[in-house]
Amino acid sequence: MTEITTLVDTLIGPIVAALLTIMVLSYLIGDNPFFRLATHLFIGVAAGYAGALAARSVLWPGLLQPILQAGLGGLLNPTAALTLLVPALLAFLLVLKLVPGPSRLGTFSTAFLVGVGAAVVVGGAITGTLIPQSMAAMGTFDPGVVSPQTGETGFERVVNLVILLTGTLSTLAYFRFTLRRSAGSEGRPPDPIGLLGMAVSALGRSFIALAFGVMYAGALSATLLILTQRVQFLMDALTGLMAGR
Repeated sequence: MTEITTLVDTLIGPIVAALLTIMVLSYLIGDNPFFRLATHLFIGVAAGYAGALAARSVLWPGLLQPILQAGLGGLLNPTAALTLLVPALLAFLLVLKLVPGPSRLGTFSTAFLVGVGAAVVVGGAITGTLIPQSMAAMGTFDPGVVSPQTGETGFERVVNLVILLTGTLSTLAYFRFTLRRSAGSEGRPPDPIGLLGMAVSALGRSFIALAFGVMYAGALSATLLILTQRVQFLMDALTGLMAGR
């Protein structure tokens, strides 16, 4: 068994990984059956792994095992019925979405799942992203806390704070929605406040474009890093095979 494991780790595994890498990189010359085969393998393995992980880590310990341990007498308990039978019923109704006839019965489970998921996502975004980022942005205005960490001088700190405040306010102003001017007000002189708002919104749009550009550059650099690693892996695998490993 140890020899088989060693053979898989040292020979079969690198060969399969190298072939799959070449099949994926073949998309650079156009769509082809090898790339589609690698894509189907990836989706199939990912779906199978996700299903096995859900069954092993969620369904069995969280639903099936407690039902078997509780038994028929335990399930008659209102608390057990609420915490075990109701989730089991919702899961069964969700499976019915795959059947054309009674698929409507799974709508309630889907709505419940989407509602709970949306609540969790929104709550997590508020408590885990919005509030911490707001507190961190407020903390940047405290020179006693930030200056020792960054080593900035007073003038550099003022410039950074002005850029931060301007970018934040102008970006928020870009998402300000107002009513359109009526047709009878076309001959009126432009509103100074409206012109100022348009200028601030344009500045906010520039900050948004700059942020998206930085994000795209970061994603591109990460992609190039992954590509470099895969090319290095192919070179190492080829060198190892030629060396008789």
